[in-house]
Amino acid sequence: MRSEIIMALDKDVDYYVFMRENPKWYRILSRDPTQLKAFFEEYKLVRRKRVVDRIEDISMMVNLAKELM
Repeated sequence: MRSEIIMALDKDVDYYVFMRENPKWYRILSRDPTQLKAFFEEYKLVRRKRVVDRIEDISMMVNLAKELM
């Protein structure tokens, strides 16, 4: 794998965990390093790291707090 890909993945250990759970990405990034953006997009989608997911989680917590009161 190219060094720039490894440097991008070194920013967060969870990237390596995600790649271990989805070994197809190791093959894809080894063969086509331009797919790094697609890797990050799928990572955010699966791990619920998008802004939309965070807002949804916060609204669910607020609704739960309202119901408990």
